[in-house]
Amino acid sequence: MIQTVREQRVDYHSFVSTVISEVQKKLGEGYQVKLHKVTKNNSLVLDSLVAIQKDERFAPNIYIKPYYEAYLEGKAVEEIVNRLCDSFMNRYVSEFGENFTFAFEEIKQNIIYRLVNYEKNKELLTQIPHIRYLDLAITFSCLVREDSEGIGTIRITNEHLKQWKVSLEELKRYAARNTYQLLQPCIRSMEDTITSLIRDEFNHGNMDDLSEELVDQFLQSLSPMKKCQMYILTNQKGINGAACILYENLLYDFAVQKKSDFYILPSSIHEIILVPVTEHITKESLEHMVQEVNRTQVAEDEILSDRVYYFSRIKNAILM
Repeated sequence: MIQTVREQRVDYHSFVSTVISEVQKKLGEGYQVKLHKVTKNNSLVLDSLVAIQKDERFAPNIYIKPYYEAYLEGKAVEEIVNRLCDSFMNRYVSEFGENFTFAFEEIKQNIIYRLVNYEKNKELLTQIPHIRYLDLAITFSCLVREDSEGIGTIRITNEHLKQWKVSLEELKRYAARNTYQLLQPCIRSMEDTITSLIRDEFNHGNMDDLSEELVDQFLQSLSPMKKCQMYILTNQKGINGAACILYENLLYDFAVQKKSDFYILPSSIHEIILVPVTEHITKESLEHMVQEVNRTQVAEDEILSDRVYYFSRIKNAILM
């Protein structure tokens, strides 16, 4: 059956049906393999494969679309099935252990917040606790995994709050403390960030067609960026780092250090760009740039906002 599917290049739904069947066969009766619809950020709905072992309450989602794209590019279904099974059988164990129940006392030290666009997530926000902020919303999750590959979270819902008998204010209090402690902020100049990325790519052998001399010449050409004074704010994981603008006094301390108010460009849900105010830069021009980048460069589920904000040192506040 697998060989037939590979040769015929079936449509998406047939591919998913075949993968579910084959993964179930390979994992055996100890697992229950299901397809779930997952509402991601900005109301993007994705198909997710879940394999739950008996007596388990939680299991990670594995989004199926990238695997279908790999199949269309020539990857054999058998190889895809094997890779999925390996992921399910060797998946991470929550830091809470195998008997994880998601009780409030168990997870309260791991509650964190993130920022999303309010208008783009209106339907989802009816189901989860949130706080309006600018044109955004602060939402809450539980951090269940943090390692070299990234983080794993479980979204907190209104139903969770009802079961826990916990107020939104208490949830916010834990999140404000935990997010800063668990996901420390990082501010780097645009020049340093690009230099680091290029160096990493070169050192990992991803730029074999370039000599080190050419790389050095290119990096030297970035020196005019110093005049732009653009800074990237994120957390040390680089995931959902836009929430760093909520960290107490972080922006104020940065503004005092730079002796300037600054514009806040919502680059994505993962990072923010800070631009000190000068007479040569207008909010309107920056807003146009953000809108253009969102339309052409940022994934739909990673867009934060088309607006540009202003941080005032005098008010110690972000203004629309």
